[in-house]
Amino acid sequence: MLATPFLDTEQVLAAARETAGLGASEFCIVLAVRGPDERTVRRLLDLVPLVRNETGLNVAISAGILDRDQALRLAAGGVHRYNHNLETARSFFPEIVTTHTWAERYETCQLVKEVGMELCCGVLLGMGETDAQRLELIEQLAELGPAEVPVNFLDPRPGTPLMIRKPVQPLDAIRWIALFRLGLPGVILRYAGGREITLGELQAMGMTAGINALIVGNYLTTLGRSPVEDLTMLNDLRMPIGALSKVL
Repeated sequence: MLATPFLDTEQVLAAARETAGLGASEFCIVLAVRGPDERTVRRLLDLVPLVRNETGLNVAISAGILDRDQALRLAAGGVHRYNHNLETARSFFPEIVTTHTWAERYETCQLVKEVGMELCCGVLLGMGETDAQRLELIEQLAELGPAEVPVNFLDPRPGTPLMIRKPVQPLDAIRWIALFRLGLPGVILRYAGGREITLGELQAMGMTAGINALIVGNYLTTLGRSPVEDLTMLNDLRMPIGALSKVL
């Protein structure tokens, strides 16, 4: 994935207007950084009120590890929700990430809640973790208490260290969706990346197993299926549609 410069203001506003036109309630600005520097924080604080005032959307941010001052400033600047994923259990995290620790991620998640922003904290299943480690992750999320947990399934990409992994089997994915729902009864459990390759035609079964939200359209690095297909699935299941969300 190539690094790209920060979009200019009009590009961000155009994307926000398009998102509002889909019926979304929230617009998320995602940055592929370890954590924001001062220039990035100032840029985000400039954009948040512009997007909110232009579109009426709540604004979410995903910009990596925060310190307390940064978290306080983003909350005061009107950021509604902050996305920061634990990804996997504490005991498995060092097998996947060496640039920072699981504790740093957890501490950022705690800061987000302490300063008054909603926390969106996702997981990625299928990286080689054991069943026991998945249960550990559910327990750690329950302790943290996020508002939303996006559930991602690994799509092994050629040329990456995790290309050796096989996609989670469909019925195993359904079982774990149900276990996440049982362990996290009050959260928004959102379908996210990898559901197409993992579940295929069984995605509707995942909705009945515990999923109660979904990201529509494309993801950060891979293509999703058509939003029309998701809308058809929800209509077939007779599930009401509260809002459509799109990630920038």
